[in-house]
Amino acid sequence: MLLPIVGATIGAASGAAGALVARWATEPWPALVAFVASVLLTGAIHIDGFLDCCDGVLASVPARRRLEILKDPRHGTYAVVGMVLLALLWLAALQSIPPAKLVLVLAFAGALSRLSVVPLLRLFRYAYAERASRNIESPVEMVAFALLTIGTGALAVMFSPWALLLLPAAGALAVGIAWGCARRLDGSVTGDVYGATIVLVEVALLIGIALVPWR
Repeated sequence: MLLPIVGATIGAASGAAGALVARWATEPWPALVAFVASVLLTGAIHIDGFLDCCDGVLASVPARRRLEILKDPRHGTYAVVGMVLLALLWLAALQSIPPAKLVLVLAFAGALSRLSVVPLLRLFRYAYAERASRNIESPVEMVAFALLTIGTGALAVMFSPWALLLLPAAGALAVGIAWGCARRLDGSVTGDVYGATIVLVEVALLIGIALVPWR
């Protein structure tokens, strides 16, 4: 449940690094520094999940074999191609965002991308268990989720009220990604799927923010 707070913190720190560099250097350096900071601060843990999913989910093999590939720490051709394409889109989006807004935008994207995977814990069966990976049912958890949603919405409003539309859009995208992966993994998901979902939703949010004139 702390994932959105961690995401907001990492996003704000990465954005601050990019904004700081912008005082002395022009693009692409602020975007590049923000990107590198984001990768380093997360330990590339979510990117690793994305790379594993590129190799495992996209493989033309039976579902059981795909699950085995997800456990393999080595990365293949699909992962390399996927990372190149992801990095290009990620950097292009960051470069299109004014350095002065990097802190707020990256904090918002980091929080929302992680908030969007929380409902997936209830919707999808974990690959190595007989039920959903974890239900969020206690009153404390539901209140915490509601407060985190409100906090993320507040971040959105800070740069445009229209950005509130990104909250349901991110949730729908997260469900779509997880559902697509589950179809390839015999109806289940893994931690790698959650990591890949976080990365893809975050990059999609950055692209949307970069392309749409919110004000």
